[in-house]
Amino acid sequence: MRLFKRGLALLSAFTLMICAACETLGPETNSGDDKDRLGAIEIKINDLVLDHVTCIDGDKTDWKYFTVPGEGRIAVTFAFDEPAAGGTVVIRKATGEEMHRLRFKPGSRNIQEFDAIPGHYYLEIFCEAFQSEYTIEVSIP
Repeated sequence: MRLFKRGLALLSAFTLMICAACETLGPETNSGDDKDRLGAIEIKINDLVLDHVTCIDGDKTDWKYFTVPGEGRIAVTFAFDEPAAGGTVVIRKATGEEMHRLRFKPGSRNIQEFDAIPGHYYLEIFCEAFQSEYTIEVSIP
């Protein structure tokens, strides 16, 4: 029983230490320019992009953008390797207005189709906890 209590106390102390480190580090401490909309990185239609987000190492959010050349249907397909990370993709208009908020669901088809007009669209990609690799593809179905 004493060993169990000691182990529980050590686990609690370790958890508090990790939480304190995460708060000190900040969610975007180690992010590159793509931590916000102004630094969004362009992705091409029909290219598969692999990247990662991490709450643990201070790179919680990535921003990407793509350009739609003409009116038509667009599909955004995505997957996160770590379901516990709470991976989310927000599709935004060029003005920043949210169009769709998509939370990763393991075992499901993670795709959002929408009618688009010519112009720029943004993808805000982030995790709620831990870290995860992710893939994202914008295509014309």
